[in-house]
Amino acid sequence: MEKSNINRIIRKFLSARFSPETEEKVQKWIIEDKDIEAKEKASLEYWNELDVKSDPGTYSALERVNLRTGYNKEHLENIVSYQKFTRIAALIIPALMLAGGILYYMPFKNEMMEISTAYGEQKRVVLPDSSEIWLNAGSTVTFPEVFANDKRLVTLDGEAYFTVKKDTTKPFVVETSQLSVKVLGTKFNVKAYSNEAKVTTTLTSGKVEVNAPSRHPHILQPNEQLTYDKETSDIRITEVNTSETNSWMTGKLIFINATAQEIFSTLERRYDIAIESHSMHIPASKRYTVKFLKGESKDEMLNLLADIIGFTYQQNGNKIVLTLSLIHI
Repeated sequence: MEKSNINRIIRKFLSARFSPETEEKVQKWIIEDKDIEAKEKASLEYWNELDVKSDPGTYSALERVNLRTGYNKEHLENIVSYQKFTRIAALIIPALMLAGGILYYMPFKNEMMEISTAYGEQKRVVLPDSSEIWLNAGSTVTFPEVFANDKRLVTLDGEAYFTVKKDTTKPFVVETSQLSVKVLGTKFNVKAYSNEAKVTTTLTSGKVEVNAPSRHPHILQPNEQLTYDKETSDIRITEVNTSETNSWMTGKLIFINATAQEIFSTLERRYDIAIESHSMHIPASKRYTVKFLKGESKDEMLNLLADIIGFTYQQNGNKIVLTLSLIHI
């Protein structure tokens, strides 16, 4: 492709002037291994024209983009000096690069990013500091395109597993509607669905500080889980097997001492279905422990639960109606 055409496409892409359909095609073209040097030169020429200030995250962020598009640091330095390069603003590309199931978000203006998963969907997200989030179904995370100088703040509605890059100068904080979790660098899971009665934080490694309204902070150690009851404000800390509590990331579903409604809600999110169980009146005091392996189908799970809990069911599209079986009436 001629250089003039490459310049025109890159400039139009970076200024977000393509339609969504065309932008997707351009993203695929950028990732291709053709005309790499010309694409990069066009990008740098555009960025150098911007009247912006240097930001510490600029170079590392653009370098991540370059890795996705086939560029490298040595190649960059043959085109423009590092000092000149770091004048580029925070940050640059108003798009996301999607490859291998990982989402890399490159900020253009320091606005808030909101990433959601639908029922039946999971996503892996790489944050501006290279921390990673594995987002479970029916969840939403919100974070700034560039973290502040004093902390790295992420808000969560739903469930997510965090692998946080250590930075002693910038605590990493996850806020939910009821709790906040503060860390420096660790691995932990937070489950905070707005339509569920409890919020849990489970620590895999490192150390976290969990704060609840009008309560003193609680420090968790590895393999500990804090459960907060939204209705009573009670807090309970228990020792758990994190390979079981975090099993949703590997395709398994493991329920330990769970209510029937907790199980049904999880299945709804996992399979994008609606389970109607209002006529069954299963008391919350009844608890169930059941483990489903990766690869077990929705029907296999429902049939097993029907035997354990005692119901029959009918399915119409994505709606499943449960009825208490006669033997349990």
